[in-house]
Amino acid sequence: MTLRPFLPFNHPSQVTREYQHRIIVATGHRPKKLLDQGYSELTRALITRVATDWLRQLAPRGIISGMALGWDSAVIEACLALRIPYVGCIPFEGQEKRWPGPEQFRYEQYRQQAARIIVCSPGEYSRAKMMARNERMINLSLKDGPANALILALWNGEPSGTRNAIAHAQTKEISVINCWKHYLTFTKE
Repeated sequence: MTLRPFLPFNHPSQVTREYQHRIIVATGHRPKKLLDQGYSELTRALITRVATDWLRQLAPRGIISGMALGWDSAVIEACLALRIPYVGCIPFEGQEKRWPGPEQFRYEQYRQQAARIIVCSPGEYSRAKMMARNERMINLSLKDGPANALILALWNGEPSGTRNAIAHAQTKEISVINCWKHYLTFTKE
């Protein structure tokens, strides 16, 4: 499946009013797919800044996050800073069990501060549960129709779960903003 073009916004200042005040689904890469292939505090701060810049301009009604490491967590940090309500859509209980200790602590804080937590599947990890979570997030955003939903992605263009989530959203006619070029402005590349 070929992805449809993304909205032509490479910087938050380019966002027009018609894309503000929507329900936003956050989907993006985990730390190993970011440019430093890890999750240094610098990278964490950079992607949080990118998320904050976009959310400040988009002024969403709410956010739906998959609560994963990387972009999902950066978007939640931005929500907390900007006082934007968010729903945590968890693929299965215990997704954080293999994460580093500080990230597990943050995850618990994110759960406690969420407007709502939805656990999508019972049991342990499986790849299918991750996609089921992504589909659930996208379906939740459609409450008021695709014109009131938006995908805010951090995607490098490679095959991944993020790409699959974007493709699914596009089949539902939800517009997508990819923040990758904005992220690159803060890196050496």
